[in-house]
Amino acid sequence: MRITPAQNDALQMLAALATLIFMSWSLKYWPAFYHLDQRLHDQVPNRQNSSFWRGVAWIGQPKLTVGYALVLAGVLWLTADSITAFWVLATLGSLDALGIGVKLYFKRKRPDQHLPGDDGYSFPSGHVLGTTVLVLMIWALWPTPWTGSLGLVWLMLVAASRLVLRAHYPSDVFSTMVMAAGWVALLRRLYAPLAELVTRLF
Repeated sequence: MRITPAQNDALQMLAALATLIFMSWSLKYWPAFYHLDQRLHDQVPNRQNSSFWRGVAWIGQPKLTVGYALVLAGVLWLTADSITAFWVLATLGSLDALGIGVKLYFKRKRPDQHLPGDDGYSFPSGHVLGTTVLVLMIWALWPTPWTGSLGLVWLMLVAASRLVLRAHYPSDVFSTMVMAAGWVALLRRLYAPLAELVTRLF
């Protein structure tokens, strides 16, 4: 079996569910939460004119992340690991669909003075959602110190870019990472039955 469940999968799934419930309640019924989030957002330096942070955001954009996942799935397919290739695509695809649904449910407006290209709703962050799941999938496939360290650094850069470019509130970025981690944990648990289903069908 290529993907094995982690001991803390249940904790990650519980944290993701609790985060969604907290965000739902806070944004609808706790006005002070918005003010706190805004105050934290105001403390973040504005780097909208930075070519470095714009470059990080461009490389980490959701469309390109889908492309990275397709390349990853293609490599797995060529190495005769078609089940894991399907798992990669199913994990990212289902999480992207979940992210769209959550965006439409919350309909949270972006912070003021965001860049014109950052349209749509604020929670969850598409950049952070895709990057988190990609990093965690690579870590699940190749759990080495190098993949873990490089993946964490890249995720932190993408998350920071969404803040310094004024595209999201801090709670958007943090909650998105927790949500993505919980979804990957769920799909890790579903790998074995998914592998059995694919084997039966094909």
